[in-house]
Amino acid sequence: MTSKELLIQEIESLPSELLTQALDFIRFIKVSHSQKELKTDNTSNSGNVPQSEKNPYPLRGKVLYYEDPTEPVALEDWEFLQ
Repeated sequence: MTSKELLIQEIESLPSELLTQALDFIRFIKVSHSQKELKTDNTSNSGNVPQSEKNPYPLRGKVLYYEDPTEPVALEDWEFLQ
């Protein structure tokens, strides 16, 4: 018996209240597999993709906390004015 036939047999023997969960699980597996393939495709083609397109948010997660983002900056702190 093939895996597909065994799966169909198991589905047919499930109580109706478990069919929704089985369907959700099958869809989850399909989505997970698609995401893994997408990641694999992206890493294998990464040599052809410019750095700016590899990670559109390179600073995401870098800054953890601003103490006071609205605090004025003193003139001596502006390096380009010196």
